[in-house]
Amino acid sequence: MLQGFLRKIKPLNILTNTEIQKIHEGALHVLERTGVNFLHDRALEMLKKHGCSTDFNTRRARIPGWLVERCIDDTPVSFKMKARIEQHDLHIGNNRLYYLSGAGLQIVDLDTWEARPATLKELDEASRVSDALESVHMVADTAPYTDIVGVPPVMTSLVDVASHLRNTTKITITDNGNDLELFHIKMAAAVGVDILAFVGSSAPLTYDEASCQAILRYSDAGFPFFLISSDMMGGTGPATIAGSLVTTIAEILAGIVFIQVARKGTGVIAGDYTMPLDMRTGHPGFCDMSTALHTAAFNQIMRKYRIPSFANCPGMGSAKTIDVQSGYERSMSTLNAALSGANLIVLHGSVYGEYTYHPACAVLDDDIATWVGRVIEGFEINNETLALDLIDEVGPIPGSYLDKPHTRTWWRSQQFIPRSADRSTYPEWMKSGKKTALYHARERLGEILRSHRVVPLNEDADKALDEILKEAEGYYREKDLL
Repeated sequence: MLQGFLRKIKPLNILTNTEIQKIHEGALHVLERTGVNFLHDRALEMLKKHGCSTDFNTRRARIPGWLVERCIDDTPVSFKMKARIEQHDLHIGNNRLYYLSGAGLQIVDLDTWEARPATLKELDEASRVSDALESVHMVADTAPYTDIVGVPPVMTSLVDVASHLRNTTKITITDNGNDLELFHIKMAAAVGVDILAFVGSSAPLTYDEASCQAILRYSDAGFPFFLISSDMMGGTGPATIAGSLVTTIAEILAGIVFIQVARKGTGVIAGDYTMPLDMRTGHPGFCDMSTALHTAAFNQIMRKYRIPSFANCPGMGSAKTIDVQSGYERSMSTLNAALSGANLIVLHGSVYGEYTYHPACAVLDDDIATWVGRVIEGFEINNETLALDLIDEVGPIPGSYLDKPHTRTWWRSQQFIPRSADRSTYPEWMKSGKKTALYHARERLGEILRSHRVVPLNEDADKALDEILKEAEGYYREKDLL
């Protein structure tokens, strides 16, 4: 099993217990008084059967507080997932932090910073990089690319998942819509792995027909859920952080109720993808300060519920190039999410929002992810690390610790050694050609693509994936989607 990073320091709390209670009560008020739209008849029937007031004309369900509380209790504190190889199994929840690879519509050129559709070869290469990077623990289905040369849009998610299953042995997340889940479930069965089923609310306060249908199908298949709310503060949600937390939590709790009604005891990791609407441009405010506060509060509330949480925003920055802005946005957002208790953080590879991606950025993000992971693991305090006898032995100047066995034993575990960042001295840097971190990341990327070998799928599973893709093509051709 992948260990990820075990949080040994106390998580950051930015809300008081009274403030948590106010937000919780606000969400319950919204669920019971305002209600949530479920655009699916069977979903409404199931919710009605379990005590909700449902209106089939408006497609709205009003969910009583007692049912919400019961379904929170029915949601596991943690859950395990089976990967292609045992070493990459996951145990999601408790004090464990994992990282999920990021996404982008297109690949970005690292010299011109212009975007273009990726090739199938570039898709497979990005999957292999995710397999090679130790700080990537999970890969997403519509990632890294959703615009692939020669692949119709309706097939992109399936082609992505097939690439991941062939080119990485790590757990993958699968999407829904246009009945994609029918084929994702078949792919998982063919390869013999668990999948994490992505489902999201549509803000404000709505679960569309495709999401409801996916919850029913994935529940029948027995898979856990990656449940996300993505309000836009000032657009599809209140402009205030507090108000947006109320609607975000209400949407998440509504999804949890439906999931637990569909299959009691199903694992859920609940995610926050809320950000402000930039009132100057009408675009999302990626990596804004308000997003960081929202994420920290969301994580704290999920810890109160004892439900695993993930942060989707750290990998979605506003910078268009890999530069200082990109570095501080991603690093600060990732550190904030980790310190506040996230169990999963989306990070590696996205350059701008979900529009551009490059595996060299994922290589750089490996440094960020590992640095932050090491921080939340804290450090040991015991007789050996306190080193009192050694301090007595060395004494004041001219004493030195450089030649001591204690130093040789401990220095590497107490420091972080980056793989791409430049740690040379200034004269060495000048002499070597003033190479940047991005230069080193590109070199490491090349080495990964030359040398990393993925445990191959067996022949039967590989053939089954091709057959499922062909079946999907026929299915969508009949629906005039190809």
